[in-house]
Amino acid sequence: MTADPRRGRLTRALRAPALVRRLPAQIRTAFVAGLTALALCGGGAAWLSMHVYDEVSRTSEMRGTELSVQMADQAAAGVRDVTDDLSGWPVLQIDRTGRVVSDSGGVLDLRGVEALLPPPPEDPVAGRATGWPRYGTLHTGGVDEHERARFHAPDGSPRPGPFSVPGEGVPQHAHEQAHYLSHRTVTVYSTAVRTPAGKCNHPTEPDGSCRSTLYVLVPPYSADEAVAALTTPLAAGVPALALLVATTAWAATRRSLRPVEAIRREVSEITGTSLDRRVPVPEGRDPIRSLAQTTNSTLDHLEDSVDRQARFVADAAHELRSPLAALRYQLETALDHPDSIDRAETLEDALASTRRIHGLTEDLLLLARPEHPTIHSLTDLAGLCRELVHEYEHLNRPVTLKRVPDQAPVRGDGLQLHRLLRNLLDNAVRHARSEVVLDVTDDGGTCTVTVHNDGTALTPDECEWVFERFTRLDEARTRDTGGSGLGLAIARDIAQRHRGTLTAHPTDPAPGTTFTLRIPAAPDTGQPR
Repeated sequence: MTADPRRGRLTRALRAPALVRRLPAQIRTAFVAGLTALALCGGGAAWLSMHVYDEVSRTSEMRGTELSVQMADQAAAGVRDVTDDLSGWPVLQIDRTGRVVSDSGGVLDLRGVEALLPPPPEDPVAGRATGWPRYGTLHTGGVDEHERARFHAPDGSPRPGPFSVPGEGVPQHAHEQAHYLSHRTVTVYSTAVRTPAGKCNHPTEPDGSCRSTLYVLVPPYSADEAVAALTTPLAAGVPALALLVATTAWAATRRSLRPVEAIRREVSEITGTSLDRRVPVPEGRDPIRSLAQTTNSTLDHLEDSVDRQARFVADAAHELRSPLAALRYQLETALDHPDSIDRAETLEDALASTRRIHGLTEDLLLLARPEHPTIHSLTDLAGLCRELVHEYEHLNRPVTLKRVPDQAPVRGDGLQLHRLLRNLLDNAVRHARSEVVLDVTDDGGTCTVTVHNDGTALTPDECEWVFERFTRLDEARTRDTGGSGLGLAIARDIAQRHRGTLTAHPTDPAPGTTFTLRIPAAPDTGQPR
């Protein structure tokens, strides 16, 4: 199967940008800056060359108008060989019969030039010998080489100088000028001339006067020379300037990226035992400073997370140690003294320790889950609160339902929300002196649940501390009756998973503490679970 060459070219064209993207940022920036400078300066140089060419050409055309007037006056005065010795521009005078009266500058060496000239202008007005020069253009052809051996060497190159042919310097120069004008578009001024009788050799009119047209060609000598004078400086200056811009861009980009390198070097040296280190923040108000600040903020969060994880692991190990030690003691005692123990009581104690370990493990697993699981179903908070109040009444615990709407629908996991409310009520019952009040409201945008106990009020610092894991404010309380210290932490975690908040407020109302749960309400689009 023959490969398609067009597909190969397309692959190479698509591969080139990928190779450029792999280059360092300094080189890419320098390349783009240099290429842009080269394009802009090159365009400016081209515009300057064209502007200079146009200006010099305009000056030459003005000179051509003046020269046409002067030489037309000479022709009208009967001067036979009308030439311009100062500028050496080609001049051609043709009478009304088509006879060449005079020529100079090698114009007749151009093949078929007479047929290419613009048509003769109108005759001069009465009382004047010359008309006003008329502007036109001439598209020249090739050079007539019928005397090739006279002006060219045997190898075809021009003879090496205008005076290389003895006694024929002017024809040689004219021939070279014809080569310069060949296959070009040049400006030509044509002027009508009337020479009075007695001053012309070949009369064209019955009264013995001559009528002719004087053509003055304006070669672009001056314009070409002016542009040529600019070509070398521009050809050298434009690439040099582009290289200077590229070098400057490379140096500036390299200097600008030094803070990034410092950030990279510092981050590469940070390990799990050196999380207190921070990257340097540059003084400039730029994205690099924002990057450094964001990196330091991320390192702050990482350090805090690692510290909390270490404390959590230590606390979890400490909490598991007591029930495990109790269970081990009970089992070892049963094995060492099987006849001196009550087997049923020992098994009940072992089962209680196992349940405590299992409950603590379940709590730890719940806290280790992702923060925002998928919230999938509608749950009625009002219904959950009524169920829990009814349950606590059967357990003879002091929970009073102050007010509750018919429904308070929220979108979330019903089992997790049930656990959240149970943890709040368990905590409130544990610390209440005589009464726990439960209140539920729904304003259409937020469902709010408050749990107030009339026990000892928390201090402002304790209102946030109680939500930390393994926190117990009453150290005198035994572990069996005081809980694991994870209930409120789990409650807040569940609230945050449901895009809600859980806060504590002392003396609201006094005495005691109020816990407030706020969860976004869901539209009542279906029957809540």
